[in-house]
Amino acid sequence: MNINIKEYTTEISGIASLSELMGAELGSPCLLIVSGVNISAEADNTALDDFFRNAPFLTALADDQPSEELAKRFDMVIPTEGIDEWTARLFKDKTKWAADQITACFIKARTGTAAEVLDCESRAFYRLMAVKNGGSSNE
Repeated sequence: MNINIKEYTTEISGIASLSELMGAELGSPCLLIVSGVNISAEADNTALDDFFRNAPFLTALADDQPSEELAKRFDMVIPTEGIDEWTARLFKDKTKWAADQITACFIKARTGTAAEVLDCESRAFYRLMAVKNGGSSNE
């Protein structure tokens, strides 16, 4: 398995099983990108389901024609070509802190209720505005 940890992303390639992700040192990315996967989706793996559901980052499968079973584990599927350019556009003009705030809202959308998602978004918005304007976030 190859792991490439960057400021906003961690890129994984060359894995034989998605289960390898559970014990790997992945850093603290906003987005985990898995590419070069030629494996089955490991459909009956509760621990793997929990890993993806509770991941503290967004997950992306870089695959132009993924199987449905494999794709459904990830938050999104992205093209295999131009990953660096794609992530540069995604995180353009955002500090790591700001990207983490936005990512937290998407993560909450994965597991939370509508009210919890709205609360997370509201809090993140006020924190981001406070940093931008040099004021307090009223939390």
